[in-house]
Amino acid sequence: MSFPEIAALTIHDVKNRLAELAGKAERRGDKDTVRTALEAAATLTQLLAFYKSENGILTPNVDAHAPADLVDELAHEAGGMGGIAIETDCGAAPTLAFYDETLVRMVLANALQNAMRHARSRIMISVGERSGQVEFCVRDDGPGYPASVLADGGYAAAVTREGTGLGLRLAKRIARLHESAGVRGDVALANQDGAVFALRLPR
Repeated sequence: MSFPEIAALTIHDVKNRLAELAGKAERRGDKDTVRTALEAAATLTQLLAFYKSENGILTPNVDAHAPADLVDELAHEAGGMGGIAIETDCGAAPTLAFYDETLVRMVLANALQNAMRHARSRIMISVGERSGQVEFCVRDDGPGYPASVLADGGYAAAVTREGTGLGLRLAKRIARLHESAGVRGDVALANQDGAVFALRLPR
């Protein structure tokens, strides 16, 4: 068995143990432990996906989905953690869009986790259309992105004690795996009364 195969099996096993830990913590009402365990499990999923993207074996399974439903589900899942108000705006959402829902959910869940770490009191998750693309946005009312991250769009996000930048690197790769009629998806970062993460995908 190759190292990547062993690593994949190990990641799967550790994710199951973290899920078990999260379940026990939830029964105790320990929301902080639930959140930490779920974030750790999500990081392992990102690591495996990043490895696959590095080796050209991460292929999106594109199908028709209702983006407003995804936004509502993400907000509901995050609503019980952290004491931050999670709001949604799906008024301009297209009825259907074509993307890999598993990969897009991973990207947005990571952006939402980051927002929850830095938001003061409020997060907005929205979806709409922009220049013929479907655009998912996660906004928070925290201090915003550092100037060094905005300078290069996060492509050289530094490895720090707060994170590896893996989520952002993977988000950009997943966005660009979505292509239609020569248009590729992309990720944009901005500061507007807090941090704004935007995932744009071709319709």
